Amino acid sequence: MAVLKYSLLRLGVFAAVFFACLYLDLGQFTVPFAMICGVVISWAVGYLFFNSWRVAAGEQLARRLGSKRKLAESEADDNAAEDELAEEFHRAQETAAEDRLGPENPQQRPSR
Repeated sequence: MAVLKYSLLRLGVFAAVFFACLYLDLGQFTVPFAMICGVVISWAVGYLFFNSWRVAAGEQLARRLGSKRKLAESEADDNAAEDELAEEFHRAQETAAEDRLGPENPQQRPSR
């Protein structure tokens, strides 16, 4: 689904830019100019603003094509450290929320 969603996004941006450039009517260079602008701008929009969709689509394609990418030891260590920091942060947030609300009113505690 991620590949389809990202592909439709890129296709939509390409079509919008392509037809906008065709509207400019630059003579004999209109179609090649419109195609180049459409490709470049749709790539840039996808890369800059929809990076998480691009990564998800790439991972889905990798799984589908049977790629078994193994994490390097340093990458696995970094991921574990980030997970530990995230869990520590959430524990601190929950503790702070409990301290603010107190144990006498558990209905008003924020849920995660």
